[in-house]
Amino acid sequence: MPLNWSLINTEVLIEMRFDGLIEGAVQRECMTYADVLSQLERDVARWTPEQRECLGFVGQVLTMGLRADQPNEPYGPMFVFDGQRSAIPADFPRDHLVPLEGWVNTLEDSELRARLLDILWLQVRSFPAAQGAVDAYLASALRLENPTSWHPSVARLERALRLAAGLGRGGAELKSRVLTEIEAMLNRHRGADPLYLSLRLIRLLREFQHGDTREFATFAAAAAISAESQRDFWRARDHYQLSADCYRVVGDANAETEALRCAAECLVKESELAYGRLGRGAMAAAGVLSDAVEAMRQVPGGRDRAAELHERLLALQQESVAELETFSTRVDITEMVERALAAVQNKPLNESIWALCVIGRPPSIEALKSEVHEQTRIAIFGSLFPCAVLNSRGRVVAQAPGLEAGVDDLQHDGLRWRMFRNARLARDLAVESMLNPARKEIFAAHGPQRHDLVPLIQYSPWIPPDHVESIVRALVAGFQGDMLLVGHLVPPQLEAMVRHVVESRGGSTSMLEPGGVQPERTLGALLETSEALQAFGADGVFELQDLLIDPLGTNLRNEVSHGVVDDQGLFGSDVLYGWWLMLRYCVVTSKLVERSQNGSVRAGATVA
Repeated sequence: MPLNWSLINTEVLIEMRFDGLIEGAVQRECMTYADVLSQLERDVARWTPEQRECLGFVGQVLTMGLRADQPNEPYGPMFVFDGQRSAIPADFPRDHLVPLEGWVNTLEDSELRARLLDILWLQVRSFPAAQGAVDAYLASALRLENPTSWHPSVARLERALRLAAGLGRGGAELKSRVLTEIEAMLNRHRGADPLYLSLRLIRLLREFQHGDTREFATFAAAAAISAESQRDFWRARDHYQLSADCYRVVGDANAETEALRCAAECLVKESELAYGRLGRGAMAAAGVLSDAVEAMRQVPGGRDRAAELHERLLALQQESVAELETFSTRVDITEMVERALAAVQNKPLNESIWALCVIGRPPSIEALKSEVHEQTRIAIFGSLFPCAVLNSRGRVVAQAPGLEAGVDDLQHDGLRWRMFRNARLARDLAVESMLNPARKEIFAAHGPQRHDLVPLIQYSPWIPPDHVESIVRALVAGFQGDMLLVGHLVPPQLEAMVRHVVESRGGSTSMLEPGGVQPERTLGALLETSEALQAFGADGVFELQDLLIDPLGTNLRNEVSHGVVDDQGLFGSDVLYGWWLMLRYCVVTSKLVERSQNGSVRAGATVA
């Protein structure tokens, strides 16, 4: 809510005695103070309009989110939701803050004083405010020091350090004082803390090259051994890696190698732990062991152990396939099936096949984006987590990152994977409710053979001249339900079709390398050409990328060509949809040319 700055002044702020208002707060942190002030503000009868506005001002300053590791923008909104956000520094105009500096310096509470002085520095660029903020942050950090709740204290130390460092020569003494306090805190704990306090302190000291790095390595190693004894293998791994980094700096290669090996072995132990836990099992164990293999490969002399772990990883991935559960929901597709059957029944073969070809269209990119954005808006936290993309053998072939609201770039893997996922659901529904019922009806009524299909596709400029027999055989097999044959013929023939279309429109389908070598361009590169975009349209290109080649999508072309899909998998909806897509391309482009006024074959035919 915008502030009414005409009601906020130093006199009112002083008379309100904010130190007394927050005195009863359970935790001496800004967010707790903000909650206290918010509750007080609700007692409307207690305050004058000026006092309520002052409460609102201080409360907004306190609800900003501290991002201590980002010195250029150390504060951001605590929340962003449905077009609304909490306060950021830019919400507090310089002209209104300047008169308040004297009041801020009267505050006794170090946490409250640090936050307000920092805002004065960020918005007013008051050097004395920055100096005061560093001192106040230090005092607050020492008061909040707690090895089991380490983050508040470390965040204030880090902000104090980066703020002092940003003051240049004028902040050199302040920076030295902050580093001394950080080192003193580290020496009080020496890696004996139960979580990450020592680790974060060491990282800050190492970043600013302060202190005894070899001693830091021993602290980190002690914390790692303690965590490992408690079976907290992730924490142990992090501390071993930090120890290795410190040993690398001091030039102790043997100690560094041993720390790296221990870090990798911690992941092996975490994988074993995950395998035996209810609700995790082989899939979770494989995910962790994959990181262990990669980590062990980075260890000098660790290749043999990495190879041994890789064999175990392959076994876990194969076992994880059996753990995949199917989630389903009931959808009544009776009406859709009836419409599909009505479209092809009681018609000549050529009209039935035409009806089958135009019964569906590629999914709209904009519609898929809209679906993902709505899902992201509803399932906020679920969208933020990354997901591993598995092939049919349980191998991780891609990683889909989390997705924040508003992302619109198709190159963003998180967005593209979620769009592919929604497109696949739509494909599955289309196959079950329309394409397969119509295909079966046409085969039952007509039993299409080669001589029936050739006239329907003979004018298509998209069929490579020397691929006609392969394409016709694939189309006949599809009507007959021979998906083993279809699955092995359709993906490469679709690729041949794309290559032919691009070349026919003047595009280059090969590269010229030194020595006169001319390798063929990949299908992915061909689909990114302007010629492919003109022929298939943006939605059609996106569909082909999903169906055939993108590891984040169905990736059918690569799955089949590498022998990953088993016999049962070839009878899934993806293969049948690919068959229908090829039938549609062949028949529709042939029909477009046949209908042209002069009857000539045009390579420029486009499927809308």
